[in-house]
Amino acid sequence: MQLSHVLGAGVLIAAIGYSLRSNADANNRHVIDPNSPAAASSSAASSSAPTLAPVPSTPLAPPVADGHYVLVVEGDRNAVSVTFARKKAARWGGVPKGFDSTWRVSIRDGGGKELANVPLDVRPFATDAQSVGKGPRVHGCVVIESKIGLLLNVPAFAEAASYEFFRTESDAVKVALGTMTGAAIRELAGGGR
Repeated sequence: MQLSHVLGAGVLIAAIGYSLRSNADANNRHVIDPNSPAAASSSAASSSAPTLAPVPSTPLAPPVADGHYVLVVEGDRNAVSVTFARKKAARWGGVPKGFDSTWRVSIRDGGGKELANVPLDVRPFATDAQSVGKGPRVHGCVVIESKIGLLLNVPAFAEAASYEFFRTESDAVKVALGTMTGAAIRELAGGGR
């Protein structure tokens, strides 16, 4: 390609850009007859009071997790709690694609704002009401226990004030299963237990 072609293309692009901008500016201008009362009041208003440009609203940035926690969650259908926590520097990997559960933990800040809502995988456990307090069910080499003991990865937010565990019943009623404070989780992660 010759230099004249490159320069010609650059001039053409600049001309098109200028033309588009000029058309946009012309379409955004309101035509006011200078002799009309609207023009007189508009010019009086503009000379007497300064106009302020609107301030664009900026949404608050979502909180950023500082790595993640690996939590050991234990309990049963009626209540769960975190018995061990370990902080990892690696960022949280998120929820496995396509996975959802009616059992969840809601991580909230001090103002009650939800920072994350993470599902719990309780599929390997007997979570029906009839199984609570009963021994394990054995089906061949598969053992289904009503006592829950699972590992859960959650984002580690410095702002986290509470970890609220709950399950949602088929009639959309939320059943609280337990709450731990953010301070308790941080203490566990720091070798508290």
